[in-house]
Amino acid sequence: MSKKDKTIQIIEEEKMINGQLVLELTTKKDKIGQVVTEAERFVAILPSGERFKVTTQDEAVDLLIRDYHLHRG
Repeated sequence: MSKKDKTIQIIEEEKMINGQLVLELTTKKDKIGQVVTEAERFVAILPSGERFKVTTQDEAVDLLIRDYHLHRG
């Protein structure tokens, strides 16, 4: 017997925090994480505070979504 697929809507919202543009990913109930620009790289920040440096914004978003589906989805 297979599991039924669940569709989750992810909301991307750009915010200015301390003069820095931050992309925040959320669902209706949970915070998935944030993407911050540092120099020429991007940092994906999980709600737990863990930080991962990546090369593109898309890679940061993918990392946050994978973590959400793996641990909380």
